[in-house]
Amino acid sequence: MTAFALFLHDRLANAMLLFALLAGLWGLVAYLRGRGVSGSYWGVLAAAEVLFIAQGVVGVLVFLNGLRPAQGIHWLYGFVAVLTLPAYYAFSQGRDDRRAALAYGLLCLFLFGISLRAMSTGG
Repeated sequence: MTAFALFLHDRLANAMLLFALLAGLWGLVAYLRGRGVSGSYWGVLAAAEVLFIAQGVVGVLVFLNGLRPAQGIHWLYGFVAVLTLPAYYAFSQGRDDRRAALAYGLLCLFLFGISLRAMSTGG
């Protein structure tokens, strides 16, 4: 179980990295085209959040199986990844205008960076 959970945690990290990059670019392109957050983009953001939560759940399973990240700050990166999108949604009260597309695009690029950093501190 431990080896599989660790393998899955690693693969989900790669998926998070790529998904956050693509979602960030999508938001920026929408902004540059003068568009807001479309239904399709809401779906991408929801899928990203599910991916981040799944990564966290698998990370807890890895932890419960006795493995620890190389650096404790790895946990902070995980919490930030899970909380960022819902926090902005609550802060913006669900706005879907052009400015929100820019904000989500930039937040997803931020999450791309957080994912890179988390991968470097996980061990």
